[in-house]
Amino acid sequence: MYDCNNSTNQISEITSKIKYWKLLPILITITFFVVSSYVAFIVDNPSQDSDLLFYFYSGQEIIYGDKENVHIFNAPVGWPILLAATDSIVKDPFITAKLFSVIFGSGIVLISYFIIRNVFEEKVAILGQSLIAVTPLLHAEVIITHSEMLPTFLIFMSFYFITKKQLLQKHIILCGVFLGLSFMLRPQSLLMAGGTIMFIVFFVKKQKKRILFYFMLFFLLSISPLLIYNISVTGNLIDINPNFYATYGSDSESIKEIFKNKVAQDEPNQYNIENIINNLKNHLDTYPKNLFYNNSHFIFNLGLGYDNFSTLPFIQFSGILFVLGGILGVFKYDFRKIHFSWILGIPIILSIWLIAINKIEEYFLVPIIFPVVILGLLSIKKIDTNILALLIPSLIFMLSISMIIIRSGWDLFGILIIPSTFSAFFIIKIIPKIILKIQNKCKLKFHNIIKKTTLSIMLIIIIGIIITNLTSSVMIEKHLLFDEPVTYHNLLPLEQEYELNSLKYVEIGEILSKEPDIENKIVMADNNNYAYYANSKYLWTQFNEGDENDTIESFIKRENWSKYEIKIANTVNIPPDRNGTYDPIPDYLIYDGNMDIKKNLQILENPNDPRIPENFELIYRSEKTGIMIYKIE
Repeated sequence: MYDCNNSTNQISEITSKIKYWKLLPILITITFFVVSSYVAFIVDNPSQDSDLLFYFYSGQEIIYGDKENVHIFNAPVGWPILLAATDSIVKDPFITAKLFSVIFGSGIVLISYFIIRNVFEEKVAILGQSLIAVTPLLHAEVIITHSEMLPTFLIFMSFYFITKKQLLQKHIILCGVFLGLSFMLRPQSLLMAGGTIMFIVFFVKKQKKRILFYFMLFFLLSISPLLIYNISVTGNLIDINPNFYATYGSDSESIKEIFKNKVAQDEPNQYNIENIINNLKNHLDTYPKNLFYNNSHFIFNLGLGYDNFSTLPFIQFSGILFVLGGILGVFKYDFRKIHFSWILGIPIILSIWLIAINKIEEYFLVPIIFPVVILGLLSIKKIDTNILALLIPSLIFMLSISMIIIRSGWDLFGILIIPSTFSAFFIIKIIPKIILKIQNKCKLKFHNIIKKTTLSIMLIIIIGIIITNLTSSVMIEKHLLFDEPVTYHNLLPLEQEYELNSLKYVEIGEILSKEPDIENKIVMADNNNYAYYANSKYLWTQFNEGDENDTIESFIKRENWSKYEIKIANTVNIPPDRNGTYDPIPDYLIYDGNMDIKKNLQILENPNDPRIPENFELIYRSEKTGIMIYKIE
């Protein structure tokens, strides 16, 4: 006899489970939003961020001043304009930027669930979202208010539409629009757009030409305001300079000097695409090491520091197992043993060769990646298209951006989705398969016990990853906010009182703000936070410019500074001076003896040194930090 009540209970149980799964992504996002908001607005108060202030003052000059005198070497003008325009309402650039960071950082966490669900199943999507939510480098970016959250969110939105199982015209249009909007804020999005074009050309079968046309059309329409601005104001189609990034991005001093000379020789209206082509050889010299070592570290953790978004950011090489293991898991191959012999044999030969030429330390990732690439190429036709929609643009992005060395992990946030997605897939799908094969190989029985053991192993791994990431996040935040060393020893005692790094800028700023007519005076220092809190103008220095035999007077007048040093300073100054129309002489000099300072300038540590000019008057010295303020008559 049919039991109606039992059937109703089963349906109710299934419905409650569905609701439970649907609530989890929202709960994860809300938790991320609440915690990051607390640290950003309550703990990190007052704030400091020199990069943010550079973009803010550049945006203010574009909107209210001389926009032709603004040059942002490493980004389009979209973010500075958006930041300055929004701040006209908020009236505090740090709060303005934190609102962007927290809101769109939470948006990244939420949309990541839907991206991964497009590609894999629900459980993988929830775990993948959780791994993104606990990423320490994401926490740092959200809290310290850099400029990556909004453009990264827009890239994630493009991934959401391009990874649809049934790719429609509206999806490709929205993908192009979101990537275009992202490019208006950060240049990395152009590389992601190139990767999307490669995906469409090689892997979209239906209406390929129409889809490609619509993508390119709406991408160009989205960036048209930026192109019009660049051409009308600077004469450049794309007004960024990759040579600038290479001047401090290269490990080679000789290559740095080459690019410094290029930056110094660049005319304000030089067409930079031609500049890129002319300097391609210089970029290629460092390309292999950038691709396989320096830049790959941010994904796999190759032992170059905590600045990475690998699955386990403080355990070296952890990403190799989880990320590459997950990627291998999506490949569908059926080869003979002889094929596997070649696939595994060639990496052994590569390893021996790298050892012989003493390059194994830098390129040890090559023999590991080689089998993955070969298996991927041999099985690429069998891989689901929406998986390729995630992999191909990310791969092209990585191959392209490695023309330069990346110094900060958030510059690669366009592919932040990759480690979490494939690590989650590896844990949920591949680990049980591995255990099952071991069970079958050893002809083990007790299936229920093995099933429970498998579940226990997966839970231990997941909990271990989450705890490790959160622990790492606490250490990194303590370092960024309080300048504490990044070590496990600083986790305890929690009751210890810490002092924010920003307080030294506030302290000096408050002293200077009381000086007469300070808003029209120029403060020379290594950080624009001083000028922000003093409400003054600003002359940038790192105290290592010029000649080592310079006097203090010739140094502050920049008499022997190189063209490169003056050009960089003019770009960062407040107000910015792209065209070199001003000849600023500081009214105040802030000296921090804790910096790496040229020997001839270290005489400033002793205000009684007779070599200090008579018109230099020490008006303040901090007892805590030792930072000194000289007033220049």
